[in-house]
Amino acid sequence: MEVADAPLAAVLGMLRGHGPSPKVPPPRVASVRPPGAGYPFDDWAEIYDRVYADLTHDVPFYVQLALANAGPVLELGCGTGRVSLAMAEAGVNVLGIDISPLMAARANAKAAARGLGWRAAFQADDMRTLRLERTFGLVVMPFRSLQLVTTPSDQRAVLATAAAHLATGGTLAFDVFNPDPDLLADTGDEPFVDSIVVQPDGSVVIVHATNRWDHAEQLSHPHLWIEEHTGEGVTLAVHEREFAMRYVHVGEMRDMLADAGFEVEAVYGGFDGEPVEDDCDDLAFVARRG
Repeated sequence: MEVADAPLAAVLGMLRGHGPSPKVPPPRVASVRPPGAGYPFDDWAEIYDRVYADLTHDVPFYVQLALANAGPVLELGCGTGRVSLAMAEAGVNVLGIDISPLMAARANAKAAARGLGWRAAFQADDMRTLRLERTFGLVVMPFRSLQLVTTPSDQRAVLATAAAHLATGGTLAFDVFNPDPDLLADTGDEPFVDSIVVQPDGSVVIVHATNRWDHAEQLSHPHLWIEEHTGEGVTLAVHEREFAMRYVHVGEMRDMLADAGFEVEAVYGGFDGEPVEDDCDDLAFVARRG
């Protein structure tokens, strides 16, 4: 077991006192990724919100950090704005970046529909190479976004992007899945039910999955079959998706953060400040730019 470096309440306490961001629109930057060009994760844009409709367990963690930090927030790998829009609803200015123009466009549409377009903006760009001419008080990468870049050099490039957009003392927060020994030893190839998500209209999304490991490259290769059904069980659609994620152990992540100029303040085994255990699902990192 690795004990978290600092209690979550203490980390938040060090950052508190700044309050919500003032009512200043986040800057919009020119997109370098026009829609319709077939970028990674474009094929998720239309179904993402239904597949992850009940994914909320990490939101309070990131919202609390956003409220406790001075200045606006940059989210790298924002998807359709799940976390960024929660921050905006809490009174924080947010700029979200995603590699998929279709995901960013959907996030902007959701912001407009909720009356948050003046506080949350979303843009398509590559988080490995992004360079804006400004800094933020907090950079976040929720829901394992860092693991969707699948080489050590690309993950280091993303951490360099985060550092480039933080002033000295700024905070980086992100999470990855915990590559615990039992998980890595699971080589079963039988599909399993990963999630069953009941939608607000009563329809149901069922996600079946398999996974293949490449331990030499530290890669997980999920293969998903996503079924959409009416509440009465009539199948509406079936979608098939495959992608890769690079897993990282705590020691390697600490080294990469140090090389990028960060000091690790805490590593949690979840989003409520839990210590890291072998069987925890998530590793949540909070680091400060030195």
